[in-house]
Amino acid sequence: MKQFYRDAMSSLGRYSSGWAGYVWCYGGGYCTVDDSGAFRTNKELTAEPYAESVAGTIRSASYHPADAEYRLTYRAARHGQRLTELSLPTGSWRITADGNAVILHRAAGKAWVRAAPGSDVAITAKPG
Repeated sequence: MKQFYRDAMSSLGRYSSGWAGYVWCYGGGYCTVDDSGAFRTNKELTAEPYAESVAGTIRSASYHPADAEYRLTYRAARHGQRLTELSLPTGSWRITADGNAVILHRAAGKAWVRAAPGSDVAITAKPG
């Protein structure tokens, strides 16, 4: 199952613009987490960071499971909203932002980044 989840997540990242697990429940069967809320065996492989909203034009977005690193690059909007929102799996994450951007706030499962208008931004999220 570990290889199946790795292959499925890799394929979804290449050929889709998003996905959602339909069995996020607590307990047995196909549930993602057990009764206590801990991931069931190999199900942690189905939870990856992603950008819920990007205030600009995405250049690239990728997740590398080997080192659990998510990277997003984009050109910030020149006008209007400049707040990019990241969704993060359970646990502690280190977020860095380059390109005239700052991390405004981190909360459990979330991070927000504001960039200067028109700047090229690179955001990295790693466990830790």
